[in-house]
Amino acid sequence: MLFSFMAMCFLMSADDKTEITADFIPKGITRRMGGYRPIQSQMDQEEGIVQVKPEELANPKYGYLTLDKTKWAYVIDEPEEGDAKLYIDSNRDGDLTNDPEVQWTAKPAGEYTMHDGSAKVQLENGELGQINMYRFDPKDARRPQLKNVLLFYPDFGYEYTIKLDDEEFKTATSGSLEDRFSLWLDRNNDGRPSRNYEMVTSDKPFNFTGTTYVISSENGKMYIEKSAEQIEQLPPPPDLRLGKQSLRFAAKTTEGEELQFPSSYAGKVVMLDFWATWCGPCIGEIPHMKEAYAEWHDKGFEILGINFDSENMEEKLADFLKDKELPWAQIYEGKGWETTIGQMHDVSGIPFVLLVDGDSGEILGTSSELRGPGLTKFIGQALEKKAEAGK
Repeated sequence: MLFSFMAMCFLMSADDKTEITADFIPKGITRRMGGYRPIQSQMDQEEGIVQVKPEELANPKYGYLTLDKTKWAYVIDEPEEGDAKLYIDSNRDGDLTNDPEVQWTAKPAGEYTMHDGSAKVQLENGELGQINMYRFDPKDARRPQLKNVLLFYPDFGYEYTIKLDDEEFKTATSGSLEDRFSLWLDRNNDGRPSRNYEMVTSDKPFNFTGTTYVISSENGKMYIEKSAEQIEQLPPPPDLRLGKQSLRFAAKTTEGEELQFPSSYAGKVVMLDFWATWCGPCIGEIPHMKEAYAEWHDKGFEILGINFDSENMEEKLADFLKDKELPWAQIYEGKGWETTIGQMHDVSGIPFVLLVDGDSGEILGTSSELRGPGLTKFIGQALEKKAEAGK
């Protein structure tokens, strides 16, 4: 029997341990995983990390993009006048002049300028994988700790199909497979990762379907087997799909207002926006949110921000809200990913948004409908349907 590279299959070994083969995904793995965690690269290296560099660099800073045991040297040139440029030693030969061009684009961010882009880098297995990057303005006084930092994350990885009892689950890993790893198995098929109910950690028993399994890796390969240790079956995550009921909670805003969700928004529709000031994609959604808010706020549209910044960030958050002219209410606990309402909703990647009817608590929209330039139109349609239903 022949197995093609693109086929996902299971190869049984003699000791009943099953090898799980994978499809390599050169880019787009972040979307499949439902989010990413940025990695910081300090631009603190000497120019000697490369032997050949581009000519006429005006203000170069050098550093490494490091994933697992592999690292790629880069230089970012940020002249006082003119466009910034980023060069990456994608093939790791010490020459920055013979690599694919890096996409590096300037974007206005208030009075500052952000940059983001992507590059294809050569991996240990010879494949080309995409890395996405972004950088805040080094002149941004709100982020002095990021003045010499390039933020990046792998957008390449591997997709697997894992069989548990009679059910099949697709999952993916970003970057290369490590000895220790975590996997997301979408148990309720809602396309949203649940940290508490859908994550599998290597070498740790788990029970999603009634049988306890263990997943492990050896020499870059993944295996699954039934566990000798039996544990209770984990309940499913909360169902936050369209038409389902939103979760209820009480909270206090940064302005001291006590809220009961969703009843405090009776007669309105409200968008829960889980976000952070360090989240590039969250910031990218702000113009669409402001447009929708300006258009529909007086007609019953509200936004409630659930902030994921860490402790002692009150002043930074206040400055950010003032700078971006964001008038809607915010809830800030200073707990980062451990934010109470975030854990309650199993938020594992941001931005994460829900549109909720303040009267019925019904979920009217999710990230699929509430991101991008179509937000204003969608909110208008939701308000129109609510008005029609109330007649």
